[in-house]
Amino acid sequence: MKTLTMRDLNRRTAGVLDELERGEVFELRRHGKAVAYLTPTPPLPQRKPDWKAHFNRLRQRSAHADAEILEEFEKERQRQADREQGTGGLK
Repeated sequence: MKTLTMRDLNRRTAGVLDELERGEVFELRRHGKAVAYLTPTPPLPQRKPDWKAHFNRLRQRSAHADAEILEEFEKERQRQADREQGTGGLK
C-alpha cells in the first residue's frame, strides 16, 4: 500500500488513477492522518436492516420481561399486604 498526501493526489491525479487501474492501493493522508483509502475494488454493499424481525424480537423480549416485572410487583404487593395485616394496618 502506498501513502499519498492530498497535495500529491491534487498534482498527479491521472497517474494515481492509472496505478489504481493496475491494482495499486493508496492510503490518503491529510495533515499526517489517514482520511481515506483508494482501492480498485468497490466497497462492499451495506446490508439494510430487517426492521420487521427486529421489532418482532423486541416485542417477544418485552412481553417476557414485562411478565417477570409484573410478577415481582405482585409478590411485593402481597408481602406488603401481609405486613399490614400482621400489624393491624399500622405503618
